[in-house]
Amino acid sequence: MQSMSRSSWRLSLLALFALCPAAQTKAAPSGSDWRPVVTGRLENGVRYAILPRSGKEPGTGLLVRNEGGFIAERRPGERGLAHLIEHLLLVSPTTDAPDEVRHFIRIGLPLTFPAPSAGTTSWRETNYFLSTRTTTAADLGTLLGLFRGAATDLIFRADMVDEQRADVMREMAGRKPGNDVYASYIAAVAPQSPNDRIDAQNSDDVPTASIATIRGLYQRLYRPENMMIVVVGNVDAARVRALIEQRFGDWKADPAAAAPPAPMFKADRIRPISFAAQPQGRRTALISVVMPTPAPPASRRVQAERMLMDMLATRAVNDRLARAQPAGPAGKVGMFIDNGEQGHRQIMLWDNFAGDAWRPAIAGLRRMTCDLATTGFSDEEWRAAKQGVIRELEQRAGAMATVPNVDLAKDLSHALAAGEALIPPDEMLQRAVRWLPKVGTRTGGDWWQAQWRAGREHLRVELPEFIGVGDPEGAIRATADGADPRCKIRQ
Repeated sequence: MQSMSRSSWRLSLLALFALCPAAQTKAAPSGSDWRPVVTGRLENGVRYAILPRSGKEPGTGLLVRNEGGFIAERRPGERGLAHLIEHLLLVSPTTDAPDEVRHFIRIGLPLTFPAPSAGTTSWRETNYFLSTRTTTAADLGTLLGLFRGAATDLIFRADMVDEQRADVMREMAGRKPGNDVYASYIAAVAPQSPNDRIDAQNSDDVPTASIATIRGLYQRLYRPENMMIVVVGNVDAARVRALIEQRFGDWKADPAAAAPPAPMFKADRIRPISFAAQPQGRRTALISVVMPTPAPPASRRVQAERMLMDMLATRAVNDRLARAQPAGPAGKVGMFIDNGEQGHRQIMLWDNFAGDAWRPAIAGLRRMTCDLATTGFSDEEWRAAKQGVIRELEQRAGAMATVPNVDLAKDLSHALAAGEALIPPDEMLQRAVRWLPKVGTRTGGDWWQAQWRAGREHLRVELPEFIGVGDPEGAIRATADGADPRCKIRQ
């Protein structure tokens, strides 16, 4: 186990599965690498998910997730302390071993494989993830017991707190330029969301926070109702569920400690245009449409079809963008769809231009989105996109057995939190083969237009040289409005 790092702001789109109120199983397709998934919740509120699979690893992927990251830093003097607690959880003594620093690492390290990081903190949660060396009940029970002790009985010894303060500040200092770019972007496309409202990348209170303040946040955050345990590997689900009950079942819940709901972004505050001029910033033009994250689908079938429509549209648009700039390097232009942590869904097209070529980048993206919103896709584009999606799903299905357990555990933890259904790649492939022939070109165009109308459009340009331009937003608007007379930016 090594020092922790902040989590990526983009969620993996690999696979999702259902949150069930009691232990339940969801069948995997015949011949699948994944066996039925078991999900549930202990009486005290601890959630769990167990994905048995044959795989090729000797052990399991073990993930422990605690809800409430930066968003919980609401009180004065708490900025950055969720991240500091993440560091302390695996190195500070506990009441069972009060004189032993790094007790967790001493006992746990021989049972796990080394990894670049063992934890991440985002605005809404902290994750700890390990790859175990075996699947034995004794080893899993030991690791779960270590996590339970760290989550309930941590001793904030002054020397360890000071050591980890310095570690966190070094880590965040190296990330400041990127964090500044991200914060500026989130303020534009998701105003009043947690990262905009709370400045979640700010760790200013880490150097000076008292141990009492740190302990107070720890006790508010680490509660059974906030805890989730995910185990992926060649295990017996019933035995693993019994281990989780044994280690976490007697943890007392406190209904009065429930956190208030996190604020979501304010769509009416999204401006039509924004710009960034950080000296070390990017050179990119972005057109997005931003809308609230849709509610979880009513059925597994509906979710699969939503995912397939996203895949189809993304491939069709990416193919069109690539044809428009055949000489551009890989990744210069593209599109993705993200159901993000800020409570918003966004469809984004980008052009990472070189030099001062922001005007042609804006014009190209504007013409592209306007054409898609008015005329949709061509039959050839849609047919090619379907073929590409089938090929992609065939590749994913063929590689299912090679996906590391810990990576699946990370994806499944996000899914459990979202309340969506696990749909393995081979099942998605079966659905695609049956359903895609029914999805005509007109359906794709109607879907795109409905998506674009459902949200707020936002045009953004990031260019260091804008620092010397008198009215960047005016220049951006003029360029975009001149690109296609059919579509004008709203005032």
